[in-house]
Amino acid sequence: MIRIALRSARRLFRDAIVDCLDARPDFTVVGNVAELYELPVLCELCRPDVVVIDVGTEFGADRQSLYRLRTSGTSGKLVVVYEQLSPIELAALLTLGVDTLMPYTVSLDGLVAVVRQHGFVYRDLSAPPGAANGLTEQERQIVTLLSAGHTVSQIAHLLDVSASAVANAKRRIYRKLDVVSQSQVSARAAALGIFGVHSAALLDAVRASSPAPRGGLPVLTSRERDILQSIANGHTVRLTARGLGIAEKTVENIQSRLFRKLGAHNRSGALAAAHALGLLEPVSSS
Repeated sequence: MIRIALRSARRLFRDAIVDCLDARPDFTVVGNVAELYELPVLCELCRPDVVVIDVGTEFGADRQSLYRLRTSGTSGKLVVVYEQLSPIELAALLTLGVDTLMPYTVSLDGLVAVVRQHGFVYRDLSAPPGAANGLTEQERQIVTLLSAGHTVSQIAHLLDVSASAVANAKRRIYRKLDVVSQSQVSARAAALGIFGVHSAALLDAVRASSPAPRGGLPVLTSRERDILQSIANGHTVRLTARGLGIAEKTVENIQSRLFRKLGAHNRSGALAAAHALGLLEPVSSS
């Protein structure tokens, strides 16, 4: 299985690439981000074999992130997709050690072929991922279930492990993601596009926790969007009320309406549903 990380500020392009790569049995997309400065963090956590980077029409402000990515030792082969590059930008990319440059007009089949070629070469020369500060496959699955609002006991049942093992893994996940609550796990995982569901049972469990709302895409009021963004930022009800200048009870009432519209039962489920529906772009850690 070739592990791939993806960066693109263009949501439709990013979603198309993720769907295309994930549909192939020898690929798994370990995460995807909109902002390049998030990519080094994603690579440190998930240790991809290939990193696909869409730099669009320019990447002047992104050079430092690319340099950090290349010198960190946590990323695999770098495949850069571009729409337009100046000679200076081209030279800078080559200096950074980019493995392949591909125009934006490249076909998906062409991109798949390059990713597959680089992936097999990298895996042959590298140690298995998951060591050091990276997330293991089981930790990624637990992140997915935590983000959907599952409790420790529910996760233990689904993964057929002890509750203490899940609790210990949860503490490691909090440390690796630099968070202190389950809602922050959801926000951080959404920001990095981290997914770990590779079985029908787990996928069904996540879907059951965050059912699709009836009637298509829900229409949110501006205040409901404010509450949703606050949840994505990992804020408590008290912090949300303080930030918006309203009562905590008002936040709770609006939050309840938001949950009904998203078909969710809790804050984690609401966040997962919102990202699945494209109601929120990945949030940054800053």
